[in-house]
Amino acid sequence: MRVDLHRWVTGWAMAAMLLVGPRVLAQTQADRLYLGVSLAGGGRLADGAVHVEERHNIELRVPLPPVVVGRTYLLPSVGYETRWLGANLLRPEGPGDDSLERRFHRIQLGLTVVRPLVPRWLLVAGVTGSTRTDFQSSFDLGLDTSWVVFAMASHQLGDTPGFGVTFGLVALWPFDRIPVVPILNLTYNRGPYILEVGLPRLTLLRKLGDAVEVGLVGALDIQVLHTRFEPEMQALGASYLRETQVRAGPTVNVHLGRDLWLSTSVGLSLINDYALLDRQRDSMDIPGLSMGPTPYGRVMLGWRPGRPQAKAQGPRPAP
Repeated sequence: MRVDLHRWVTGWAMAAMLLVGPRVLAQTQADRLYLGVSLAGGGRLADGAVHVEERHNIELRVPLPPVVVGRTYLLPSVGYETRWLGANLLRPEGPGDDSLERRFHRIQLGLTVVRPLVPRWLLVAGVTGSTRTDFQSSFDLGLDTSWVVFAMASHQLGDTPGFGVTFGLVALWPFDRIPVVPILNLTYNRGPYILEVGLPRLTLLRKLGDAVEVGLVGALDIQVLHTRFEPEMQALGASYLRETQVRAGPTVNVHLGRDLWLSTSVGLSLINDYALLDRQRDSMDIPGLSMGPTPYGRVMLGWRPGRPQAKAQGPRPAP
């Protein structure tokens, strides 16, 4: 019973971290540890003056051992991400050496607290701190560090695990749009189907036996990057670059053995929008910084602890 409760608690805790964690790339709530590599295509911005190069991203997330205090579970986690962005300025007078390259780094530490309540109910709360910068500009702890604080309730629908709903509130600081975001997520994982509907992710999978899953995945990704700008942009007061992406595409997951899964996805980044923000993270409302749909690909190696299989018991021998 203790093992089943622990799996149930950690499963819902991972769901909460997937819902509120900035730029979490895990494909399903069952992926505890993962290493992901993604590549997104480039293109010309709407203003016609900038060509965005292909974007590369590598992310590692590692959950640390949980701490159990009575019926309360403390689940720490650590993550690291490196992201490369490049652009070429298109001059009217002809080609020139006007390429810009930036490599951003993100270090994330989080703590999630889970408390089982009445049967089939959990209270989930936590805080996550992230630093994201190119480490070439002057580092400011207040400007380069973001915080996420969340409080949620998770409810298992029915007596059988695998079908539930999570709802609550998430507070962001600093913020560039709204400080508090409501969260609602529905999860169904029974039989051959895996369904996770909500923000910022959508997962629809069909199991083909025990070793293969096929389906569709989608994600909304909004991140704010503190970086160095060219003198023209600095004169306008630009300090941050906000990137908004909406991705969708088919996926195939293959079981490699020992709870390891290899996930591959190839699709389209349907929305690729950029915005310049000032030092207070207010948008400068500069038009023409959007880009049309681009292709993307992603490969992820994840650790997905399997449930212990019940062994069939034969008739007992006569004494």
